[in-house]
Amino acid sequence: MLISCQTKDVAFLRMSRCFLLVTVLSVLMPIEVQASRNDFGMGVAATACAMLDSGMRQRKVEKVLDLLERQIIASGISTRQQNEMARGFNFQASRNNCRLRYRN
Repeated sequence: MLISCQTKDVAFLRMSRCFLLVTVLSVLMPIEVQASRNDFGMGVAATACAMLDSGMRQRKVEKVLDLLERQIIASGISTRQQNEMARGFNFQASRNNCRLRYRN
């Protein structure tokens, strides 16, 4: 049983790191003018819902999301863009009937 728990923790860490890397890179990379930030929020919510569906505990998923949120804010994007991301996130989480904390 100990090996199984350790394997799950390692898998979670790898998935979390990959998730954070992809999301941070997509925030920092230039995007087309037509693309809105709510698409990014929707993608984050869909990924977080998939993490929950794969059996990860909600507390761990929320911890990853909190870290991502802090990094996004620290990147210097505008409040308007942050609000667009939050709207997209909240829309997708509710659409997927996912039990994620509401972001604002």
